[in-house]
Amino acid sequence: MNRTYISGGMIYDGTGGDPFFGDIVINGGKIEEVLPHRTDRFTGTEGPLIHAEGLAVTPGFVDVHRHCDFAALTDPDFGHLERKQGITTVLAGNCGMSPAPSDGSSRAAMYRFLEPCLGKPPADGSFPDFASYLNALHAKKLPLHMGAMVGTGAVRIAVKGFGQSSFSEKELDTACGLLGEAFEQGAQAVSAGIMYVPECFNTREEWYAFCREAAKHDKLLTIHIRGEGDGLIPSVQEVIDFARKTGVRINISHFKSVGLANWKKDIYDAVSLIEKSGLDITADVYPYDGGSTILGSLIPPVLSAEYGERLSSALGTPEGVKALKKALKEKWEGWDDMLSAVGSGRILISSLEREENQWMIGRTLEEVVKDGGFDSEAEAIAALMYAEEGKVGIIVLSMCSEDVDYVISLPFTSVISDALYGGGSHPHPRLYGAFPKIIEEYVCRRKLLTLQEAVHKMSGKPAQRFQLEKRGLLREGYYADLLLFKPEEVKTRASYVNPCVEAEGIKMIFTEGRLQRE
Repeated sequence: MNRTYISGGMIYDGTGGDPFFGDIVINGGKIEEVLPHRTDRFTGTEGPLIHAEGLAVTPGFVDVHRHCDFAALTDPDFGHLERKQGITTVLAGNCGMSPAPSDGSSRAAMYRFLEPCLGKPPADGSFPDFASYLNALHAKKLPLHMGAMVGTGAVRIAVKGFGQSSFSEKELDTACGLLGEAFEQGAQAVSAGIMYVPECFNTREEWYAFCREAAKHDKLLTIHIRGEGDGLIPSVQEVIDFARKTGVRINISHFKSVGLANWKKDIYDAVSLIEKSGLDITADVYPYDGGSTILGSLIPPVLSAEYGERLSSALGTPEGVKALKKALKEKWEGWDDMLSAVGSGRILISSLEREENQWMIGRTLEEVVKDGGFDSEAEAIAALMYAEEGKVGIIVLSMCSEDVDYVISLPFTSVISDALYGGGSHPHPRLYGAFPKIIEEYVCRRKLLTLQEAVHKMSGKPAQRFQLEKRGLLREGYYADLLLFKPEEVKTRASYVNPCVEAEGIKMIFTEGRLQRE
């Protein structure tokens, strides 16, 4: 075996404990030894020797919320921008959105629905079960480690399509069977997107059934909760109920409080509910005051229920536009109306396909209404949904920095990117810079976290929570996923104005013992 030796770095081992000067021996893709530093330990004749004096040595970062399901299969450069920001492990299949399982009768519609988040599927891609998707990933020989979760949204669509009716007893058995099969075939965890169609139509009893299936297989359930604005508190109460009734372990995805009226208050009550529950509930968070999603999330689910897969085409008719205008004037229990909560001036168009609509990218919905000659936000939304067949990405500037800081500082949260791969020239900057932003802003500039705390939240903590075996720590027997850098040199260059800029400052990155970049 070829050994690599790292000498004299400041080791942050991913546990959150105090750093120490140390030496590391890498052998056969794994860490063979982690030792206190000794100047005479290595002579340089044993094998490649890296002098790490003045550098932090950390585990590679673990991003458990990245919507790269299709990009990993279709982008020949996949892994480059991830490695630039220190990411060595990713998990896809978040928010209930996974490419598998799928059924031939609804697969094309599901992949169109997923495209604003996951990007275009491979031309030959049809993944009837989870094994077929994982086999496709393994065949790509990716430059980083990638796992995937099974989405309850994909399961529902495979069984029922996009309809709103409840599962029959037979359908629910089939759905739970698909979940169990995915776990047996290698799904790392299960994700849910309760906010999204068609999962928003699941009954409480149906959610219990899914939760019990996850608990039976000892799999974490990570949830995009039903409401993050006015509905935050009842939505947190809902997932607490899931955990209490079924014993499932839960992680709340991109935990936040959105909507101007909810800033600096609701998040504290939500955290109190979680802490007082005494249940096994954690959360993750990205370090931005804006989120990224699909334009269809601004449309009340009642219209999705009425039109189903025909929603986009229906919005191209006068009747459809009229129905949307009417629905947006009403208040719907259990649904967050982001348009009312933040206003059209805080919603940016981030991805579109049609050439004649490209001028809208990077513009606010308010500007699109004005400059596009629309008479209302509803008319603009309807026109875009129709013209783009629903495949429109948006960025919603919905949070305040104080709430984001508070959630990042909580002991039960990990850091994620929630990066979308829907294309377009104006993605959310978290695609390029979420993890470097933590080091640059939260550690070095504002000193809200120590480096050991930040590294823990970006490596050991998420790896342990999602049961990523032998990942996330600098420990003997673990995979040799390592970073070397000077903290003060790590920079995120991506911004809302100029998002497609790669991060800087990671000097060396090892994935399973292989030096990927210097």
